[in-house]
Amino acid sequence: MSGDAAGDTAPFDYAEPADLYFPEQLGRRGGLNYRRFPSAALALRYAMEQLVAAKLTSATLEVDGERYDSAAMRRLYSSPDFPVA
Repeated sequence: MSGDAAGDTAPFDYAEPADLYFPEQLGRRGGLNYRRFPSAALALRYAMEQLVAAKLTSATLEVDGERYDSAAMRRLYSSPDFPVA
């Protein structure tokens, strides 16, 4: 997965629309759930606060063509740049 939250490139834009992919079921082979969010901040908040840890581990966030794995999502969510409200 690309997308380094520490980033050597442009700062992450939390206002960009985002796609979140995560497993449908745990413990079984299955498909992916997909949710579109109007902002990456909302997608990250959903992933961190609503998904169970096992689903988060396999989740992928896509923002402006870049993909972020669960470790990168955790860094973005805990960043001081993450919008609080």
